[in-house]
Amino acid sequence: MERFIPILFIIVSLTLTLTGCTAKKDAPLHGQEQIEALREEAKTWSSGRYLFTDLKTGGTDRVFSFMYEPDGSQTSLYEQVTDGIYHAEYYSRGTLCVYDGENVSVYNTSSEGYESYNKDNPHPYSTGDLFFYIAPCVMSSAESTDGKGNITYLYNYNTDRINQTMDTSYTKFVTAYTFDSEGNFLYFTLDNSGDEDARTYMIEMIGINSLTEIENPMMAE
Repeated sequence: MERFIPILFIIVSLTLTLTGCTAKKDAPLHGQEQIEALREEAKTWSSGRYLFTDLKTGGTDRVFSFMYEPDGSQTSLYEQVTDGIYHAEYYSRGTLCVYDGENVSVYNTSSEGYESYNKDNPHPYSTGDLFFYIAPCVMSSAESTDGKGNITYLYNYNTDRINQTMDTSYTKFVTAYTFDSEGNFLYFTLDNSGDEDARTYMIEMIGINSLTEIENPMMAE
């Protein structure tokens, strides 16, 4: 099965494979309790839409939407624009539709490599893992507050450990979580460099627990 594989896969892969970090922390990281609570809460969301903004261009070039159906199955849509070309992957009720910029391919449960998503096996982008966080691999953390009272927690990761695990060449890997003065999550940012897959982007959330339908953009194809 040929599919468009989005670059976000590396972030989820890092989250799943870096659990072996063993750096000792003498004190909790800034905002650690709040960030861990957010990631746990994200696992319980019945629906949501992740908006990805490229901080270098200022444009939203990726969107991931998901929701659970009454039968427990999961519908999801990943959309990305790369070099002006639109790509999409749509999962729903045993069917996967993939648009590669030119053609639409349709797969089902009998297709080789197909994987169904549901409450027991959710799409990896819907579980909060896109909010990258591996506490033992953080070398340093910081906290800042802006004029509106928004609080940002900045984490500087051990790139040696990341590169060793993922065979990458990052020279910087920094994440930040921003919350408003009442503790509500506003956005997440990731800033890395040195590797060919390096990205600098922001993730915002809308539609948490409120999406009732996700349309297949390829139905007209």
